[in-house]
Amino acid sequence: MNNEKFFPISINPNLCIRCLKCMYSCHPKAVFFRNSMRYVDYDKCKGCLKCVEVCEHGAIEVISIKEGRLKGFLIDSKKCNLCKICLNNGFCSKNLFELQKNEKGKESIKFQEENFSECSKCLECFKNCPNKAIIPEIN
Repeated sequence: MNNEKFFPISINPNLCIRCLKCMYSCHPKAVFFRNSMRYVDYDKCKGCLKCVEVCEHGAIEVISIKEGRLKGFLIDSKKCNLCKICLNNGFCSKNLFELQKNEKGKESIKFQEENFSECSKCLECFKNCPNKAIIPEIN
């Protein structure tokens, strides 16, 4: 499952001042210029959203090219290092992440699927996870 299928970015030419910050922040080099316009190569985009973070003018928006509805979030156990930032007040406005322990006492982070109706679908958790371990689940 590639993030770029669900969360590609769009660059608004009316807001872009061509400061190049998005281009320099993009390690796969998915953001580029052609004929003085900024473009995105979706085959290279990994959905890290660094470009969105560095754009001070709000010119870069997360959009969806695949129809579907957000139905929750998965935690990629390979990327999650249990930093527990997602458990802090303010990380998720609805506090929908919790710490779980299995029968052997091993800890993991879980999204509270049973409370999904409370989720504001802001995607801040996806954007702000320092390890990019929170993955939106689309149906």
